[in-house]
Amino acid sequence: MYRLPFFFLLFFCLGFHFSQSIKGFYIPDSLKNKSFEKIKRSYDGVFRIDNDKAELYANTILVKGKKEKNNDLIYDGYYKIAHIKGLKSENGHPYADTLLCITRDINTKDYPAKAHIIKGILFNYDWKYNKALNHYIIAQDLSQHKNPDQFYYIKKLLGILKTATDENEEALPLFLEYYRYQKQKVNTEDRDIKSYIGSIFSVANGYSKNRQYKNALIYIDLGLKECTRYKDYTHYPYFISATGIANYYLKNYKKASDSHLKAEKSFVRNNDYGNLAITYYFLGKINYDLHKEEIAVHYFTKADSVLIRSKDFYPITRDGYKVLIDYYKKTGDKEKQLKYIEKLFYADSIINNSKQYLSKEIYKKYDTPILLERKEKLVQDLDHKNKLLYGFLGAGFLCILFLIYLYKRKIGEYKKQAELLLEQSREQPAVLSISKREIIKENALKNEKSRGILSNEKLQDIKARLEQFESNSVFLLKNITLESLSKDFNTNRDYLSRSINELKGKNFSQYLNELRINFIVEELNKNQRLRKYTIAAIADEIGYNNSESFANAFKKITGTLPSYYIKVLREKDGK
Repeated sequence: MYRLPFFFLLFFCLGFHFSQSIKGFYIPDSLKNKSFEKIKRSYDGVFRIDNDKAELYANTILVKGKKEKNNDLIYDGYYKIAHIKGLKSENGHPYADTLLCITRDINTKDYPAKAHIIKGILFNYDWKYNKALNHYIIAQDLSQHKNPDQFYYIKKLLGILKTATDENEEALPLFLEYYRYQKQKVNTEDRDIKSYIGSIFSVANGYSKNRQYKNALIYIDLGLKECTRYKDYTHYPYFISATGIANYYLKNYKKASDSHLKAEKSFVRNNDYGNLAITYYFLGKINYDLHKEEIAVHYFTKADSVLIRSKDFYPITRDGYKVLIDYYKKTGDKEKQLKYIEKLFYADSIINNSKQYLSKEIYKKYDTPILLERKEKLVQDLDHKNKLLYGFLGAGFLCILFLIYLYKRKIGEYKKQAELLLEQSREQPAVLSISKREIIKENALKNEKSRGILSNEKLQDIKARLEQFESNSVFLLKNITLESLSKDFNTNRDYLSRSINELKGKNFSQYLNELRINFIVEELNKNQRLRKYTIAAIADEIGYNNSESFANAFKKITGTLPSYYIKVLREKDGK
């Protein structure tokens, strides 16, 4: 009961648009007896190279399809005409709408997804990015499980939309994904050379958008070689134009200019006004950077005049109007100045309207579903890992708490010991020394050996010299060693070492450190100015080479750190 209205709808779609597609068109005699495959190859050979001829072949395919009642030819004819019209800045929507209408309820490998793809492409040409996105998402859902060619091609189209909102870093992986897919196909029977070369151009453009111009040139060079290798020149002028853009930003102005002038010829022949405007814009930029203002203004003006004929507007050309406004302000031409101010406002309105909501729409309609799909897979893996993670985090948290406890306890001990040291030193000057237990343990054997070996007379001489060493504060000098002191005492190193062990009950290093630390504790008690010194400065004052060795010696002898002792002294002074 629903079939009859559908046939009426189908008839209406065909009738309404059929006249538009073939009105006044007759298949040339040279094409009447050619097969569809030959016409399709002819179309592919001139697509983006000579779009007028491409439209002739597309119309021929459609008319042949109508006469032969071949749906595949009809669908392909409408698709090709719509695409060519879009490339020529003409209205391709009626043909895309017909294609949508007649393929809506079929289910083939290509359709209806392909109808949504061409509709999205045309909306992209019209700067209506939100509408383009809607059709791409529908096409992606339709093609996901039945046509990988379409599925990956849509990734490229979505990458183009992302570049429209300057999400260039996010766009590049989509272009690379499409390129890798086409590259692995190129050596198979199912290869699509045109799409493969197109994927190389997408990657080159992606790198250029990300200002990685040297990488862009690598892929541009690859693309040009592949065009020659496979004799497919569909993207050739676009690679030439891209060479000019990359070299401009690399400040290779001669190469950039030559490339743009070469690309200009193809774009003029093809009525490709959008890319022609970009070409004139960059020629303007090159001459402007070279301080050739008159020539720059000439090209910026040409870019504007081309954009008038085109329905496309490329945001990159915007600042050309700023140059024109400044130029005519200098020349006093208020009429032209006002004209280009209005053009600049118009350009901004297009940019703002087309980009305003696109970024969040791409995220909501494309990125979010992908992220949700990944999330589902990750949740299962993370569920198990989270248990381990929480265990590790819990153990780590307890370790941190324990370390904080030890740290605070240690600080408390340092502070308590500092207060005790101050109390003892103020009652009477204390003679601080390393724990006797440590000394006995360390030097017992040395003391046993030294007794009976050292003569009493020599020992008394060393004792007298050490008393002089202490009373004159020679121990505060830097770089004192057992070797240097033995020379001062006119004795040898080993004899002096055994003498200090015998007389002081400790080795030379312990003896020297105790002298210095006892001295500085007493000085800090008496000298408020000294307490304002840094630890490093105090260490230097009493002969240490660095603050670390001083702090270690102070802690070993006093049980606290010099910083805590100084802090306690300041607190007592404050009271």
